[in-house]
Amino acid sequence: MIATTLEALGPPILVRDRAFEQVWDAIISGRIQPGTRLIERELCEAMGISRASVREVIRRLEAEKLVVVEPRRGPTVVTLTPEQASEIYEIRAMLESLMIRRFTEKASPEDIAAVEATFAAATRAAAAGDRAEILVLMRRFNRQLLAVASHGAAGDMLAHLDARISWLRVKAMAVPGRLDASIGELGAVLEAVRARDPEAAAARIMRSVLNARDAAVAELVRSAPTAKPARRARKARGG
Repeated sequence: MIATTLEALGPPILVRDRAFEQVWDAIISGRIQPGTRLIERELCEAMGISRASVREVIRRLEAEKLVVVEPRRGPTVVTLTPEQASEIYEIRAMLESLMIRRFTEKASPEDIAAVEATFAAATRAAAAGDRAEILVLMRRFNRQLLAVASHGAAGDMLAHLDARISWLRVKAMAVPGRLDASIGELGAVLEAVRARDPEAAAARIMRSVLNARDAAVAELVRSAPTAKPARRARKARGG
Protein backbone atom coordinates (compact mmCIF):
# COMPACT_ATOMS: atom_id res chain seq x y z
CA MET A 1 0.00 0.00 0.00
CA ILE A 2 2.71 2.48 0.95
CA ALA A 3 4.54 2.03 -2.36
CA THR A 4 1.43 2.98 -4.35
CA THR A 5 0.56 5.92 -2.06
CA LEU A 6 3.88 7.77 -1.78
CA GLU A 7 6.53 8.91 -4.27
CA ALA A 8 10.33 8.87 -4.31
CA LEU A 9 11.58 12.34 -3.38
CA GLY A 10 14.87 12.61 -5.26
CA PRO A 11 17.76 14.85 -4.10
CA PRO A 12 18.05 15.37 -0.33
CA ILE A 13 17.08 19.06 -0.35
CA LEU A 14 14.54 19.58 2.41
CA VAL A 15 13.76 15.88 2.07
CA ARG A 16 12.38 15.56 5.56
CA ASP A 17 9.94 18.42 5.06
CA ARG A 18 8.78 17.03 1.73
CA ALA A 19 8.46 13.53 3.17
CA PHE A 20 6.45 14.85 6.10
CA GLU A 21 4.12 16.78 3.80
CA GLN A 22 3.58 13.74 1.60
CA VAL A 23 2.72 11.37 4.46
CA TRP A 24 0.65 14.09 6.20
CA ASP A 25 -1.39 14.57 3.03
CA ALA A 26 -1.83 10.82 2.54
CA ILE A 27 -3.19 10.46 6.08
CA ILE A 28 -5.45 13.53 5.90
CA SER A 29 -6.89 12.49 2.53
CA GLY A 30 -7.54 8.93 3.74
CA ARG A 31 -5.14 7.28 1.28
CA ILE A 32 -3.38 5.96 4.39
CA GLN A 33 -6.20 4.78 6.63
CA PRO A 34 -6.56 5.00 10.42
CA GLY A 35 -5.13 1.92 12.08
CA THR A 36 -2.40 1.48 9.45
CA ARG A 37 1.02 0.65 10.85
CA LEU A 38 3.82 2.79 9.43
CA ILE A 39 6.75 0.47 8.79
CA GLU A 40 10.11 2.24 8.58
CA ARG A 41 11.51 0.03 5.85
CA GLU A 42 8.46 0.47 3.64
CA LEU A 43 8.47 4.24 4.05
CA CYS A 44 12.19 4.33 3.25
CA GLU A 45 11.67 2.31 0.08
CA ALA A 46 8.56 4.18 -1.05
CA MET A 47 10.12 7.64 -0.78
CA GLY A 48 13.79 6.81 -1.22
CA ILE A 49 14.84 8.37 2.08
CA SER A 50 16.90 7.30 5.07
CA ARG A 51 15.64 5.70 8.26
CA ALA A 52 16.70 8.86 10.13
CA SER A 53 14.44 10.93 7.89
CA VAL A 54 11.56 8.49 8.34
CA ARG A 55 11.94 8.64 12.12
CA GLU A 56 11.81 12.44 12.00
CA VAL A 57 8.66 12.29 9.87
CA ILE A 58 7.04 9.92 12.36
CA ARG A 59 8.08 12.14 15.28
CA ARG A 60 6.39 15.14 13.65
CA LEU A 61 3.25 13.16 12.82
CA GLU A 62 3.10 12.02 16.44
CA ALA A 63 3.42 15.65 17.59
CA GLU A 64 0.44 16.54 15.38
CA LYS A 65 -1.56 13.66 16.92
CA LEU A 66 -1.91 11.85 13.60
CA VAL A 67 0.24 8.93 14.70
CA VAL A 68 0.61 7.11 17.99
CA VAL A 69 3.71 5.05 18.82
CA GLU A 70 2.75 2.00 20.86
CA PRO A 71 5.08 -0.47 22.62
CA ARG A 72 5.77 -3.60 20.52
CA ARG A 73 3.59 -2.25 17.70
CA GLY A 74 5.39 0.87 16.59
CA PRO A 75 3.82 3.90 14.89
CA THR A 76 0.18 3.55 13.86
CA VAL A 77 -2.15 6.08 12.26
CA VAL A 78 -4.54 7.36 14.90
CA THR A 79 -8.22 6.42 14.85
CA LEU A 80 -10.54 9.15 16.11
CA THR A 81 -13.76 8.06 17.77
CA PRO A 82 -17.00 9.96 17.20
CA GLU A 83 -16.75 11.22 20.77
CA GLN A 84 -13.24 12.57 20.24
CA ALA A 85 -14.30 14.19 16.97
CA SER A 86 -17.23 15.90 18.68
CA GLU A 87 -14.94 17.30 21.38
CA ILE A 88 -12.54 18.69 18.78
CA TYR A 89 -15.36 20.40 16.92
CA GLU A 90 -16.77 21.92 20.11
CA ILE A 91 -13.39 23.43 20.98
CA ARG A 92 -12.95 24.59 17.38
CA ALA A 93 -16.38 26.26 17.44
CA MET A 94 -15.45 28.29 20.52
CA LEU A 95 -12.04 29.28 19.18
CA GLU A 96 -13.25 30.23 15.71
CA SER A 97 -16.15 32.26 17.07
CA LEU A 98 -13.68 34.22 19.20
CA MET A 99 -11.38 34.65 16.22
CA ILE A 100 -14.05 35.87 13.79
CA ARG A 101 -15.44 38.27 16.39
CA ARG A 102 -12.03 39.89 16.83
CA PHE A 103 -11.39 39.88 13.08
CA THR A 104 -14.70 41.67 12.44
CA GLU A 105 -13.81 44.32 14.98
CA LYS A 106 -10.22 44.88 13.81
CA ALA A 107 -10.03 44.10 10.08
CA SER A 108 -9.19 46.77 7.53
CA PRO A 109 -10.96 46.83 4.15
CA GLU A 110 -7.83 45.23 2.71
CA ASP A 111 -7.99 42.43 5.28
CA ILE A 112 -11.60 41.73 4.39
CA ALA A 113 -10.80 41.77 0.69
CA ALA A 114 -8.06 39.17 1.28
CA VAL A 115 -10.37 36.70 3.05
CA GLU A 116 -13.07 37.29 0.44
CA ALA A 117 -10.55 36.40 -2.29
CA THR A 118 -9.74 33.16 -0.46
CA PHE A 119 -13.46 32.43 -0.05
CA ALA A 120 -14.02 33.03 -3.77
CA ALA A 121 -11.23 30.57 -4.58
CA ALA A 122 -12.79 28.03 -2.19
CA THR A 123 -16.15 28.49 -3.91
CA ARG A 124 -14.55 27.74 -7.29
CA ALA A 125 -12.76 24.70 -5.83
CA ALA A 126 -16.05 23.42 -4.38
CA ALA A 127 -17.77 23.82 -7.73
CA ALA A 128 -14.96 21.82 -9.33
CA GLY A 129 -15.10 19.16 -6.60
CA ASP A 130 -11.44 19.81 -5.71
CA ARG A 131 -11.42 18.81 -2.06
CA ALA A 132 -7.64 18.89 -1.73
CA GLU A 133 -7.62 22.54 -2.84
CA ILE A 134 -10.45 23.34 -0.43
CA LEU A 135 -8.35 22.02 2.46
CA VAL A 136 -5.47 24.27 1.43
CA LEU A 137 -7.75 27.30 1.09
CA MET A 138 -9.56 26.76 4.39
CA ARG A 139 -6.25 26.58 6.23
CA ARG A 140 -5.23 29.82 4.48
CA PHE A 141 -8.57 31.42 5.41
CA ASN A 142 -8.03 30.60 9.08
CA ARG A 143 -4.46 31.91 9.01
CA GLN A 144 -5.74 35.17 7.53
CA LEU A 145 -8.32 35.51 10.27
CA LEU A 146 -5.82 34.72 12.98
CA ALA A 147 -3.22 37.18 11.68
CA VAL A 148 -5.70 40.03 12.13
CA ALA A 149 -7.44 38.72 15.25
CA SER A 150 -4.01 38.48 16.90
CA HIS A 151 -4.99 36.10 19.69
CA GLY A 152 -1.93 34.07 20.60
CA ALA A 153 -3.62 31.53 22.86
CA ALA A 154 -6.37 30.79 20.33
CA GLY A 155 -3.75 30.48 17.62
CA ASP A 156 -1.73 28.00 19.67
CA MET A 157 -4.76 25.83 20.37
CA LEU A 158 -5.90 25.85 16.75
CA ALA A 159 -2.38 24.99 15.59
CA HIS A 160 -2.41 22.02 17.98
CA LEU A 161 -5.70 20.83 16.45
CA ASP A 162 -4.91 21.75 12.84
CA ALA A 163 -4.09 18.29 11.47
CA ARG A 164 -7.06 16.63 13.12
CA ILE A 165 -9.37 19.45 11.98
CA SER A 166 -8.19 18.88 8.40
CA TRP A 167 -8.73 15.11 8.71
CA LEU A 168 -12.23 15.66 10.07
CA ARG A 169 -12.97 18.21 7.36
CA VAL A 170 -12.37 15.48 4.78
CA LYS A 171 -14.85 13.27 6.64
CA ALA A 172 -17.47 16.03 6.75
CA MET A 173 -17.04 16.76 3.03
CA ALA A 174 -17.79 13.11 2.28
CA VAL A 175 -21.39 13.64 3.43
CA PRO A 176 -23.61 14.49 0.43
CA GLY A 177 -24.53 18.18 0.38
CA ARG A 178 -22.21 19.18 3.20
CA LEU A 179 -19.63 20.90 1.00
CA ASP A 180 -22.19 23.16 -0.67
CA ALA A 181 -23.79 23.86 2.70
CA SER A 182 -20.47 24.86 4.24
CA ILE A 183 -19.75 27.28 1.39
CA GLY A 184 -23.15 28.89 1.93
CA GLU A 185 -22.57 29.12 5.67
CA LEU A 186 -19.17 30.73 5.21
CA GLY A 187 -20.68 33.22 2.79
CA ALA A 188 -23.17 34.19 5.50
CA VAL A 189 -20.30 34.66 7.97
CA LEU A 190 -18.59 37.05 5.55
CA GLU A 191 -21.82 39.00 5.11
CA ALA A 192 -21.77 39.67 8.86
CA VAL A 193 -18.09 40.62 8.67
CA ARG A 194 -18.78 43.15 5.91
CA ALA A 195 -21.63 44.57 8.02
CA ARG A 196 -19.20 44.90 10.96
CA ASP A 197 -21.48 42.76 13.13
CA PRO A 198 -19.11 40.68 15.29
CA GLU A 199 -21.86 38.93 17.25
CA ALA A 200 -23.65 37.75 14.11
CA ALA A 201 -20.36 36.63 12.57
CA ALA A 202 -19.48 34.66 15.72
CA ALA A 203 -22.92 33.04 15.94
CA ARG A 204 -22.87 32.06 12.27
CA ILE A 205 -19.42 30.53 12.33
CA MET A 206 -20.25 28.58 15.49
CA ARG A 207 -23.38 27.22 13.81
CA SER A 208 -21.37 26.25 10.73
CA VAL A 209 -18.72 24.44 12.76
CA LEU A 210 -21.34 22.52 14.74
CA ASN A 211 -23.12 21.56 11.50
CA ALA A 212 -19.77 20.26 10.24
CA ARG A 213 -19.40 18.32 13.49
CA ASP A 214 -22.71 16.59 12.92
CA ALA A 215 -21.69 15.63 9.38
CA ALA A 216 -18.22 14.38 10.37
CA VAL A 217 -19.53 12.35 13.30
CA ALA A 218 -22.22 10.80 11.11
CA GLU A 219 -19.59 9.85 8.54
CA LEU A 220 -17.33 8.35 11.22
CA VAL A 221 -20.20 6.23 12.49
CA ARG A 222 -21.20 5.19 8.98
CA SER A 223 -17.69 4.24 7.89
CA ALA A 224 -16.53 2.63 11.15
CA PRO A 225 -14.90 -0.75 10.43
CA THR A 226 -15.71 -3.86 12.39
CA ALA A 227 -13.21 -4.58 15.16
CA LYS A 228 -10.01 -6.13 13.87
CA PRO A 229 -6.26 -5.90 14.49
CA ALA A 230 -4.39 -2.84 13.20
CA ARG A 231 -3.49 -3.22 9.55
CA ARG A 232 0.11 -3.34 8.52
CA ALA A 233 0.96 -1.20 5.51
CA ARG A 234 2.21 -3.65 2.93
CA LYS A 235 4.34 -2.85 -0.05
CA ALA A 236 2.36 -3.36 -3.23
CA ARG A 237 4.12 -4.99 -6.14
CA GLY A 238 3.77 -3.67 -9.66
CA GLY A 239 1.10 -1.13 -8.67
